[in-house]
Amino acid sequence: MKKKLGIIIGAVAGAVILGSGVYYTNADEVNPKLDSEKIRSMVQEQYDGTITEFELDKDQNKAVYEVEVQNSNTEYDLELDGDTGEVLHESKKEIKQDRTKEDHDDDAALENMDKKNSISVEEAKKIANKQFDGDVISVELDKDDNQLIYEVELRNGKKEADFEINAETGDILEQDIETEAYDD
Repeated sequence: MKKKLGIIIGAVAGAVILGSGVYYTNADEVNPKLDSEKIRSMVQEQYDGTITEFELDKDQNKAVYEVEVQNSNTEYDLELDGDTGEVLHESKKEIKQDRTKEDHDDDAALENMDKKNSISVEEAKKIANKQFDGDVISVELDKDDNQLIYEVELRNGKKEADFEINAETGDILEQDIETEAYDD
């Protein structure tokens, strides 16, 4: 009797292990029809901002891209169908700008600085593009150590470059070029 019970328990355990192995094997076979570059392109066409997170996930045996896009005042969390690119879920969150008295003082000082002697935004973009061939993501005029500075961000594929350019002379004060590690 004990021998028969042992055989039955062994057979049931084997079936459970085999069944779960087949389930997990099928889950791993989910491959999206659209690659990550196509999804990135679709997102950038529809949403204004920079992709800050990008991940391929599996949801109920279906490939789903999870993407976060941010701009200066909004954050979007998206889930897109890996086969069609359809937005399955979108949440939008307004980003509050915590502005301190120092920020307002900086704005006033920036307004009082002599912008007539500074280079244009287009000139700042050209200077950055001479050093790094890429698409301009953002350009911001800022004040640093009582000096006007253009902060220019460019991207080319998985490479990203940030430049600080003296707004009066056009000199590059700082540059940082790095390759992003995407979770594809």
